[in-house]
Amino acid sequence: MGFLDKIKQQATDVATTVVEKTTDTAKTGQLQMQLRSLKGEEKEALADLGAAMIALGETPTSLADQTTKVHELRDRISEKEQEIADVRAEGATADASSETVESEAEEVADTPPAPADGAAPDDTPAG
Repeated sequence: MGFLDKIKQQATDVATTVVEKTTDTAKTGQLQMQLRSLKGEEKEALADLGAAMIALGETPTSLADQTTKVHELRDRISEKEQEIADVRAEGATADASSETVESEAEEVADTPPAPADGAAPDDTPAG
């Protein structure tokens, strides 16, 4: 495999990694938005529960619907937080298993190649 083929392969690998990272970031962002929405619903449910409790002065069985809703939302929040943790863990696993371009890149010499006729390179400035 020639030098240019290796560079092309490395560029393809970098592009693939960028796409994967972007997908992970988008998925995490979407999950975080859903989590914020769920937390907002939880706040509303707690406010409804509190308002009902204040109006009644105690916690009778008629508040079972509100308390059930709060518990369900808390369960959904826990599930969403776990999803986010899983996505982040998958991203971290992918980061650890993939090699960087720098670790695979070949070192390129700083000296110019010798002229084809075998003569030494001309050190005089062009002018």
